[in-house]
Amino acid sequence: MSAVTFLGLAKKAGRIESGEETVATAARAGKAKLIILAADAGRSARGFEKNAACPVVTLPCGKSELGATLGRETVSVACLTDIGFASAFIDKLSLEAPGLEDIKAELDAQNARAEQRKKEQRRHEQKLRRK
Repeated sequence: MSAVTFLGLAKKAGRIESGEETVATAARAGKAKLIILAADAGRSARGFEKNAACPVVTLPCGKSELGATLGRETVSVACLTDIGFASAFIDKLSLEAPGLEDIKAELDAQNARAEQRKKEQRRHEQKLRRK
């Protein structure tokens, strides 16, 4: 499965936002974990590269292919809102486009922290049930 195809799974799971306004809103709210740009994205979409508080990657495909994957005509920018999906997406994309090691390491570390918090929450809930 290619990285772009993987984004279709994220869409079905409700873990991706697309469109400049929607992505900007998610980024401001701290929900965006990874911003994804199409290779032929315009100047306004490229503004995310400078201003984003989360990692930004450019896909090796255009707006039409990204849009088709996400069920729209064209999409120049999207964001993953789940750290697990973002980490898995970068794993897949790094096989197709080298040079993403820093982003991969950052997302893997965030994913590990999120998994640790989930484990601690489950342990805490188990302790409460025992009482």
